[in-house]
Amino acid sequence: MDGTGVVIAGAGVTRHGFFAARDWKDLVVEAAYAALDDAGIAPGEVSAGFVSVSLPETFEQQNLGAIAADELGLAPAAFSQVGAACAGGTVALRNGVAAVASRAARAVLVIGVEKQSDAASTADSMLHFPDAEYEAPAGFDYVDLMALMHDRYARKYGASHEAIAQWVVQDRWYAQRNPKAIDYGRATLTVAEVLDSPVVSRPITRAACGRACDGASAVVLMGAADAPARCEPVEIAGIAQATGPNGLAAKFGHPASGGTDIAEAVPTAVAAKDAYAQAGIEPQHVRLAQVHDCFSVMGPLHMEGLGIFPPGKAAAAVADGETAPDGRCPANTDGGRIGLGHPTGATGVSIAVESAMQLRGRCGDRQVPDADIAVCQSMGGSNSTSAVAVLRLPR
Repeated sequence: MDGTGVVIAGAGVTRHGFFAARDWKDLVVEAAYAALDDAGIAPGEVSAGFVSVSLPETFEQQNLGAIAADELGLAPAAFSQVGAACAGGTVALRNGVAAVASRAARAVLVIGVEKQSDAASTADSMLHFPDAEYEAPAGFDYVDLMALMHDRYARKYGASHEAIAQWVVQDRWYAQRNPKAIDYGRATLTVAEVLDSPVVSRPITRAACGRACDGASAVVLMGAADAPARCEPVEIAGIAQATGPNGLAAKFGHPASGGTDIAEAVPTAVAAKDAYAQAGIEPQHVRLAQVHDCFSVMGPLHMEGLGIFPPGKAAAAVADGETAPDGRCPANTDGGRIGLGHPTGATGVSIAVESAMQLRGRCGDRQVPDADIAVCQSMGGSNSTSAVAVLRLPR
């Protein structure tokens, strides 16, 4: 294959942070109308939409698709709610691509939103992301499962905690330069400060955690031939999704899982292989990556799952500057889930917005020079699902 024939015609994103005085509808309206304006189309031209949310119970609302469409004045367009934990935004993007590519819809609005400030505890709000029968009863919450992955990765590959912490330092550097980021304008971090931060679940420290927060993002999808002349289209050259084992034992190489190991992003590798094949590229062609780094170790782990670095080598590559703006493959240029913030349902759309803006050359002080192909990856649960999209400038 050589692409999906679908483009991002418009993109919009809100500031990420904690906005107690705003509700989820306010965030959706801001992001969606920014995307429509960027695309240069009228709201009435939207015929379908998908709204990603992972924790609607925090603001006591379901059926967000229909309610968002009504709030935006887009009824009777066909809107649906999508849930896939933190991968929901990229899964919603995949649904939108399918709708446009099949000609079921001419223009699709894909929205991601989360309102974590409405939760009594952001940590408790994610307790149901792991398997409720086979993981939670063992006493593991979401952070504990990530700590297991962090420890396993470090032990299996000999990756130093200092090298893994460098991912956090990098996220802060990018976030400092992103006006939409929760860490915009904040002071730089050092590796020592990351490692000396209070421990939340050994070896994960507070500074190495993604920042659950409020935020929304949106993209307008259209066929390449239908996109308005005034917009700056970015092609979705490939997009795919894969699932991994959920059971705790399977994550440690239980024979029933075929030897799957939590130190390897298996569903990411599977989805990436499919997305690359659709796009007609190989990992070495990727010039820019946005990956799911809800905790520091997940950044290097997913860079390896994407095939950008060999197994066990990504943490050292980050420490060597290979993911800096002038490096081999700049990564998480929006600040990542640690620096930008992590409104879980919105993240998969936010990374597509950042990639599109980078490919258009619109990212100011954090702009990657000569970026032409980007990959976006998001994870749901403890590596139980992963979705990958390849974006590129039209040829």
